[in-house]
Amino acid sequence: LACRGDQSVKAFNADPEAEITSHGDGTEVYEGYTESFRALVSDPDHSQDSLTVTWYADGEVVCEAAAAESDGLSTCEVLIGASMSEVSLEVVDPGGAAGSARVELTVIPTESPEAEITSPTSDGVYYSDQKLTFEGVVSDGEDAPADLLVSWESDLDGELEVEAEPNDDGEFAVADYLTEGEHFLTLTATDTSGKTGSDNVTVTVGPPNS
Repeated sequence: LACRGDQSVKAFNADPEAEITSHGDGTEVYEGYTESFRALVSDPDHSQDSLTVTWYADGEVVCEAAAAESDGLSTCEVLIGASMSEVSLEVVDPGGAAGSARVELTVIPTESPEAEITSPTSDGVYYSDQKLTFEGVVSDGEDAPADLLVSWESDLDGELEVEAEPNDDGEFAVADYLTEGEHFLTLTATDTSGKTGSDNVTVTVGPPNS
């Protein structure tokens, strides 16, 4: 009795593995700021740089699929939203097998900066041929005063070309000319997360002094 059978051997493809190493569950992150996430991926059947990694924040892609480094490192810069709760990644090997990892985050709400104009004042006397002194105080709950971007704007002259650099106490003073007329001036402070705070004053600038 002769027996003949055809047998095929199907190769087994193991799922890749992933671990987020930069953050753990419950890590506190600040709203509006960018966090750098790092992970290590591996696979028993394939080289690490042949693995493709996609990053997600609350299920939405934040870093498109890209190959991992030769040591399995994958990174992603994530802008933290106020309602964000989870960052995750999916790793896929050349055979289509997939693995994943995720961390739950605690998002800390951030404050907008504060700005106060101390000069010029609405009752001051100003002339178009004399520089006005622009003084103010800025602060922020998270950023140092020196890290704030400070700008002045007039509804008549537009943005003023003055570089206000706050000291450690948030105080600054600059000077510039304004054209003749009634100006609505706005002082704006912008922090590193993009939030702004402002103050304004209306001043009247007369013709050249005589």
